[in-house]
Amino acid sequence: TVGLTTGFFMSLYFPWYQPGAEFTSRYLNPENSVRLIPSFVAPPEEVTIHLLHGNPSIPWDAWTVPILFWWIYQVFFALFMISTASIFRRNWIDVERMPFPQTAIAYEVIRTTIEGETRRKISTPFLLGLIIGLVVQVPIFMALTFPWFPDVYGWRVNTCGFGATWVTPDSPLAAIVGFQLFNKWPPFAAVFYLAPLSVLTSFMLWYLVYLVLSQVAYYMGYYTGILDLPGCGRNWCGVNIPTAGDPFKWAALSNIGGVIGLTLFYLILNRRYVVSTIKTAFTKSKEIDESMEPVSYRTAYLIFIASFIAVTALYMALGMSPGTAVLMPIIAFVAWIASLRIFGLIGFNAVTYGGYGTGFVWLIWPARPEPPTMEWFWAMLMNRTFLTDGFGYGWPGVMTASFAGYKMADLTKTSNKVIFKTLLASSIITPLVAILTMIWLCYTFGGERFVVFQSESNTDIVSRFITPGAHENWPAAQPWLIHAIAGVVIVGVLSYLHSKFLWFPMGPIGFLMATTGHTLLEGVWTMGLVAWVAKTLTLRIGGSRAYEEYGVPVVSGVIAGTIIAIFIGGLIGVIRFFIPF
Repeated sequence: TVGLTTGFFMSLYFPWYQPGAEFTSRYLNPENSVRLIPSFVAPPEEVTIHLLHGNPSIPWDAWTVPILFWWIYQVFFALFMISTASIFRRNWIDVERMPFPQTAIAYEVIRTTIEGETRRKISTPFLLGLIIGLVVQVPIFMALTFPWFPDVYGWRVNTCGFGATWVTPDSPLAAIVGFQLFNKWPPFAAVFYLAPLSVLTSFMLWYLVYLVLSQVAYYMGYYTGILDLPGCGRNWCGVNIPTAGDPFKWAALSNIGGVIGLTLFYLILNRRYVVSTIKTAFTKSKEIDESMEPVSYRTAYLIFIASFIAVTALYMALGMSPGTAVLMPIIAFVAWIASLRIFGLIGFNAVTYGGYGTGFVWLIWPARPEPPTMEWFWAMLMNRTFLTDGFGYGWPGVMTASFAGYKMADLTKTSNKVIFKTLLASSIITPLVAILTMIWLCYTFGGERFVVFQSESNTDIVSRFITPGAHENWPAAQPWLIHAIAGVVIVGVLSYLHSKFLWFPMGPIGFLMATTGHTLLEGVWTMGLVAWVAKTLTLRIGGSRAYEEYGVPVVSGVIAGTIIAIFIGGLIGVIRFFIPF
């Protein structure tokens, strides 16, 4: 739990991109930065300029207030995430038994390496997977680190994201309009292998539907010129593409409507559970036994309400009206409940990655105000980053760490109260340490030595959002409101059918895995197909016993081997930073 929580607070996105970009905007775009970014968010230009080239003396007095703001912002939202996870813990972990594949893999590693009574049974499959993971990952980081090392897996050619290789226009596969990328990184398949087979089946069926519908649309006259675009271009370039253009506008339909629908109908279908927790918290009717909970439901709801109010107040301090400020934590709640529902079942963040949440801003402002106001700027920035773009911005990862921690507690029979205290301590201490460390590193070595400070498009955060045309076609070309509504309806219908008929194969999770923007960009359908075939064969041939004694140890070993290789690569990177070679 400590490792997960601190990891999300010490990533490329936090604190290096956010709040790093607010700091560097002071000297990259001073006029607009002063107009749109308050003084309590970033120090003045004469202070932040030293982040770039370094300075032996750090003016901590000038940094104190901005550091406190970003620390408080992270802590308040972390409390919001922890309380949310604590409220839904029982339903997700004890009742639904959601697998949380990454946690299951971590537990298998513990069973293999620590619990002696099980070692003899599963050591060989685990070691086999370990070797596979090393064989896959070591050549990858060697090829990326040393130009002379042979590119065994073609990682230097047409590769983007996590092992996603795009289809070039001259490829025979380019004639399939919806085909953008395929993924060649086995760890994806290892994680997906632990997902419920019904989810994998739904994923594959919906991806086939997506391919067919995209092809039909092309023959009807849509997506003109798309066959000349490489795979990444079919996801990002322009609006005459499946994710952004007519007739489906998948990014709006799935990344906006699908997100709202998944959370909304989860709450509707599980309303009795929610009502029971509220009654248990605020009435004498104790409908749920709280003895196994991390905290009482009363405490969880009070933290939830208090943190909601605190976060709203912070957004108002950033220039938002009360109505807009209230919407920010609501959007976060909707987005991250949906994201964690998918992540907990299949192990991939399908809906809150890629910044498509800017669509929520366009629902509030149908047109960009001219000139852009502070309220609009911060609504756009926050929805593009913290609220709807990946776990790595700090507090969004805390919700992941919370559910993963509670899942591990369930598997190891650890007290949920201990996990709760650990989450609190990690979420309070780490963001402060992370920001202080980033500032110290930049003043000591110069920020220009770090990759994120070398990209002006990221560090001039003001221009990125106020430049005319920026993000105006996110998540899709206007108008797309009807597509978002359709997404809510489709996911709602699928959620209802999936809950009432266990045999129904086309569930909402599979639909969103197949059609959201970043799942298509990562080409994860490839590894989903590998996992589906492998798991189907395992269960058909050897049943659940083969799955538990051979399948799970092998894929856990693959992940363990991958992590060991990445750790070695990271050490080489640290050495290379101080001693370039």
